[in-house]
Order: sequence, then structure tokens, then C-alpha cells
Amino acid sequence: MADIRAEEIKSLMKDARAETLRLFDLVREIDLRESPGFGFRPVIWHLAHIGVFEGYWILQKLFGENPLDERYDRIFDPINTPREDSKNLPSRREMENYLTRVREKIFRYLDESDFGGENPLMRDGFIFRMVLEHEYQHQETLAYLLHMLSPEKKIRPQARSPLNILSTLARDMVIVPAGQFEMGAREDSFVYDNEQPRHAVELPAFKIDRLLTTNEEYARFVDEGGYERREFWSDEGWQWRVKENWTCPLYWKRYGKSWRAQTMFDEGELDSQHPVTGVSFHESEAYAHFMNKRLPTEEEWERAASWDFRSETKHRFAWGDTEPNSLLCNFNFNFWGTTPVGSFPAGASAAGCLDMTGNVWEWTSTPFAGYKGFKAFPYPEYSEVWFDGDHRVLRGGSWATRAPLLRTTFRNFFRRQFRIAFAGIRCASDA
Repeated sequence: MADIRAEEIKSLMKDARAETLRLFDLVREIDLRESPGFGFRPVIWHLAHIGVFEGYWILQKLFGENPLDERYDRIFDPINTPREDSKNLPSRREMENYLTRVREKIFRYLDESDFGGENPLMRDGFIFRMVLEHEYQHQETLAYLLHMLSPEKKIRPQARSPLNILSTLARDMVIVPAGQFEMGAREDSFVYDNEQPRHAVELPAFKIDRLLTTNEEYARFVDEGGYERREFWSDEGWQWRVKENWTCPLYWKRYGKSWRAQTMFDEGELDSQHPVTGVSFHESEAYAHFMNKRLPTEEEWERAASWDFRSETKHRFAWGDTEPNSLLCNFNFNFWGTTPVGSFPAGASAAGCLDMTGNVWEWTSTPFAGYKGFKAFPYPEYSEVWFDGDHRVLRGGSWATRAPLLRTTFRNFFRRQFRIAFAGIRCASDA
């Protein structure tokens, strides 16, 4: 009889794969075979890459098998095959056949697996959960790439009805008291190496925005010359602004005195109360300076998002340990786009901040690096090779983030000029 954990993992892997294939169903294969722009690989490359990653870690590293297809291992390895060489790719049908062969072998091993042994890759199903979260992360990456395609190239799926704007919320800052809290993840569930070790952090009091920065608020920055006023920008940020000719967020277009924006499936008038997105770290930092504020540090963000000040305990999600649902946050492609800021009051953090879980990722001022005592596991290419001083940490998740990745300890990271992520702004200041 198969271990109950094996059956749970099988079910999760089947559901994840079905969701991945549904994303590819949104676009004709001929359009999937083109780069969406900015030098990215063709969208369809990610389909086989997911299977290659899965096969490498489970079939080869865990069970010692030879590669199922050495050609696939070469073409769909992002290190061995650079972006510019990712051409002449197999058909979608061939890729899906490869995925099926990999998955069939993995499920046979799962039926015989022992999750209580000494192998750290197998213990509690670690490697299977890592493969799952890898696929979840690529689903969000796919959403970034699909968003870059013209709306007419995509088929709109069914989605939940849009939410009404909650206009009575105070657009103020909350004061987070000074004190110590536990930063980082516990060891009782799957987490990445960069989320550990858990450690105590002492912080002075600070203030942080209750709500995310809206399109309306960011438009004021643009309209008041924010992209022309050098005083708001760092030296490197200004160099990127000039080099890339940034004049507004990605996907915004000026029509007379108003703004329009491209969303996933159409283009229309800018939703004023939705969070701004499509902004780099540099733009976010400049906006914060315009507001006489700053971006929060990673430590400040995690304290404001996760810490229960009454019980001195840490929450897995902003509201607590209850699993995410559609009443608590915008996640999991439920709305296929952002929702008005503050639309989920039940999902507020103990500090009083809203949308700290889901809707858009939030830039912090902290360079991505390992915590003191960091140990790379099971491979340095996930975290350690990106401790380069250029990447900045983002927190909180977006509307396209799957539930397990919404944990308050999860650390996303992008280069400072990166704009295609569903990332926005929450400002902070000294108390």
C-alpha cells in the first residue's frame, strides 16, 4: 500500500501539471514559439524545462537513473543553453510526451518510496515538494511572459467577478513598535535554503503604509515629473531610466490627459485604485523618495507581515496560519489580475497592513543574501549564485502566486531593473 504522503504528492503534482497545461492553452502554439520580448526565451521552452528539472532531481539525482533524453537535458537547461540558443524547439506534443514519460517513472518510484529514511532529499518528501514549488514558480513566470503578448493573442479564461472598491480605508501609515521577532522559517514544512536558519532580529520602531501604492498615487509621481527629476533617483537608477527611456510603468500608455494600461486580456482605462505594477526597484525607490519615504527593509516587511504582537508568535500568512482562500487574498489566478487595494480586510496582518499576502509582490531595499549560518541545499544555483549585490528581495506574492509560496518567509528576488514581474510598492519610514 502506498504511503499516504505519496498519494498526497501525486495529487498535488497532477493538479499542478493540469494548471500548467491550461496556461499553455491560452495561446496558439505558433505564438508560444516566439520570444515575448526583452530577450526572453520562447514561452514554450518553459514547458519542457519543467519536466527536465523534475526528471533531473527525482530520476537522476534521487534514484540514479540515466537521463531520459540527453538532448532535452541540454536544450532545456538554462545554464547549458543560453537564451539566444533556445531555438528550433520540439513541438508542444513532443514536449508533452516527454513530460508524460518522466511523470510515469516518477509515480512508479513514489509508490515504493520511504519518506522516513536518512536521505535528506527524500525525508518528508522534500525533493518532490521542491519540484512542485519549482512548477508553481514557473507558472507565475509564464504569466509574466504571457502578459507581454498582445491581448488579442490570448483566450480569456473564466475568472471570479471583480471586487468592489473599499473606499473608506485610511491611506495612512501604521506604526510597528520596536522589539525582537523571529525571522525566517521553521523546519516543520518545506522551505527553501534561503529562508533559513530562523533567527532573532531586533528592530527599532518604524512606520509602513497600510495599503499598497495605487495607480492613482503613482500617476501623480509621473505627472509631477518624477521621471525627469534627477533628485529622486539613485545614480544607477537614473542610468537605467535614461538607458531604457522609462517614462511610466510598463504597459501604461498616455492618451491625452489620462492613462490606459494593458492587462492580461485587454487594454483600457487605468484602474485608479488598483496597485501599481510593472515597476522596477529603481522606479519604486524613486517614488518612495518623491513621497519623502523609503522602501522597507526585508526585516521590517517580515515583522509587519508576520508577527503577532499580542502572543509574540509568528504567522505563516499575513492573517494567521489558515490556508489562503478567496476571502483572504488575491492569489492563484482567481481574478487574472490585480484587485483594488484593501479589498481583503479579513486578510490584514496583526500590524494592520492589507494585501501583504497576494495581489502584487513588494520591493524591499534589502539585497538578496543568505542569513547568517546559511547553507546551500540542495543546489547553489537556486539561491547562492544570486547573492551578487544586484538582486533585491521582494515579498508577499501576487495574484498569480500559488498558495504554498505565499508564506511570509518566502523570499523572491529580481535584478533591480526588472520590470515584468507583478511587483508593486509599499513605502516605509522611520517612526
